[in-house]
Amino acid sequence: MHEYSLATNLIEILKEEKRKRNLKKILKVEIEFGKLSAAEPLILKEIFDIIKKQTEFEDTELVIDVIEPEIKCLKCDEIFKATTFPFLCPFCENVGGQILKGDKITVKSLELIKD
Repeated sequence: MHEYSLATNLIEILKEEKRKRNLKKILKVEIEFGKLSAAEPLILKEIFDIIKKQTEFEDTELVIDVIEPEIKCLKCDEIFKATTFPFLCPFCENVGGQILKGDKITVKSLELIKD
């Protein structure tokens, strides 16, 4: 299950940030979740909520901002939102393209309490 490894990696990132910044508590973590990231945001949130209970992040809230994919057509250079795969340019009907955003999961912000 891909979401389980993502959730455990997120806990490890929080541990490292807490240690590096000498934090008392992390109240909230906000992530950007690309729709093309090969995982399901709701499943990730559910798993995070389960495994955080076994850590010092039991009270940490996970907020997920879903990012729509943007694709640049390699034929006409237009940028469009992807809704299906394979990507079909709505301007010239070329198949394929370069993914500009929406394929990654990144930590956007942390709400924290310092010691």
